[in-house]
Amino acid sequence: MKIKYYLFFLILTTGLSAQPKESSEILARIDAYRVPFKQLLVRTKISSFENDQLKETAIFDAYFNGTEKSLVIAREYKTKGMKLLYVGEDMWIHLPDSRRPIRITPIQRLLGEASNGDVARISFGDDYTAEVLGAATIEAVACHKINLVAKRKSATYHRIVLLVRQTDFRPVKAEYYVISGKHIKTAFFDTYQMINGKQILKKMTIYDELNKSQKTVFEYQKIQSKEIPVKYFNKNYLIYVSDL
Repeated sequence: MKIKYYLFFLILTTGLSAQPKESSEILARIDAYRVPFKQLLVRTKISSFENDQLKETAIFDAYFNGTEKSLVIAREYKTKGMKLLYVGEDMWIHLPDSRRPIRITPIQRLLGEASNGDVARISFGDDYTAEVLGAATIEAVACHKINLVAKRKSATYHRIVLLVRQTDFRPVKAEYYVISGKHIKTAFFDTYQMINGKQILKKMTIYDELNKSQKTVFEYQKIQSKEIPVKYFNKNYLIYVSDL
């Protein structure tokens, strides 16, 4: 009888220990669905809709060097060739006809409901701390409700309430809040794809909470390992970047 109880206790505690408790562990599990390689290229097609009518589309190539550096180049956009550079806590924009980059913020609107940071930042780990608030259910899927709070000023949003599946911490839904506490956007992580044996986000839809008629769809058309020289992540070199 004692052996049975011991085995039951061992199975129970082993299952519990598999659930991450520390903020860094939680964020690493979540980020694994966005960042399959240390250095990578992510090609994103962004489509903006109003009352389900297509308003505008654009395609951006984002090159990431770890989680602290990214370079975004507009391939198809109203300002083709525009570049965004994100290094640490600083972000700049360089327009094709300008001589110098201009400092900007991640929260500034890029297209539809897409902010600069939505394209240039795909990792939560460097910008937020995570805490499991409790359980929630969405469309019959059991989820953890996780509170992400910005730990530095360069974070795109002040707070994110994220629902992730209890079984594997795969993101399902996110609510975005600004510093005033206002809920401005809601995102649904629609579909995933297999890359190198891992599930990686393929499609996401963001809804405007201030104007319910507007939504923006992100389609990740290409995600691949890609290394580019470190010099491209220097704001003084942006003027010389034409293509990669």
